Amino acid sequence: MEYFMVPAQKVPSALQHFRKSEKEVIGGLCSLANIPLTPETQRDQERRIRREIANSNERRRMQSINAGFQSLKTLIPHTDGEKLSKAAILQQTAEYIFSLEQEKTRLLQQNTQLKRFIQEFSGSSPKRRRAEDKDEGIGSPDIWEDEKAEDLRREMIELRQQLDKERSVRMMLEEQVRSLEAHMYPEKLKVIAQQVQLQQQQEQVRLLHQEKLERDQQIHGQLLPVHGAPAPTHHPTVIVPAPSPSHHVTVVTMGPSSVINTVSTSRQNLDTIVQAIQHIEGTQEKQLQEEEQRRAVIVTPARASLDPSNSDTASETEGDDSDSMDQSKRERP
Repeated sequence: MEYFMVPAQKVPSALQHFRKSEKEVIGGLCSLANIPLTPETQRDQERRIRREIANSNERRRMQSINAGFQSLKTLIPHTDGEKLSKAAILQQTAEYIFSLEQEKTRLLQQNTQLKRFIQEFSGSSPKRRRAEDKDEGIGSPDIWEDEKAEDLRREMIELRQQLDKERSVRMMLEEQVRSLEAHMYPEKLKVIAQQVQLQQQQEQVRLLHQEKLERDQQIHGQLLPVHGAPAPTHHPTVIVPAPSPSHHVTVVTMGPSSVINTVSTSRQNLDTIVQAIQHIEGTQEKQLQEEEQRRAVIVTPARASLDPSNSDTASETEGDDSDSMDQSKRERP
């Protein structure tokens, strides 16, 4: 028997193996002879069946792994007959995938450049297309001139776009600076705005006052020759001048938030000043008319209250004047 040849130190393990194999053989014979098994033999048989199933699963797994490595080995570049371990196959596969990714990126960039060239070529001028249809040659001067003109036009468009972009950025920065100044120096802006508004209002008031004085002088110049000086009377009358109307000007103070709307606010202030001056001029014209009426009323009774001698003398002088005028008319024919 085989177990008698085992050394002495390995006798227990050999005995265990023998007993185990013996139980398996007995279990197999009993199953073949349809003899009922003992509980121990049944447990050993179930254990053996599970071990066989696990071994078969492990064999199939290892076979699939080996087949996968063989397929990877056929995909990666290698020399015929070269023996590669599984670790070497995995490393070379990773390197090969990385190189393929780089090649893919390069091809995509090249494809993009070619598409751009095709678009530029298809979007060329009609003159160039006509020249190509006529087969005038690759080095034709017309084609070179068209290319130069196209390049210049493209550069001009790019420069214009850059200029528009810089202009928009500059306007945005200026707006930010103005807003920061408005937040940081509100009192200073308020004082500057008030000074500018006061200067404009003073200039407008001065011009309007000068125009009013010129109109008053014209009105007085027109009224004096018509009425003339009043005749002297025995009872001199004293004319009390009407009180001069007070010039009331409404000044609107601008706030810091209305610095941008200075033009509209100054126009509103100007309209207010014009209305006030028109009201003042209308009041003065009414007072002048009333004063002229009072003068006419005062002058009329003064002329009626003259002496009879004076009236007779005046009538005689008027008669003499009329006689002299008649005589001169008679002498003329």
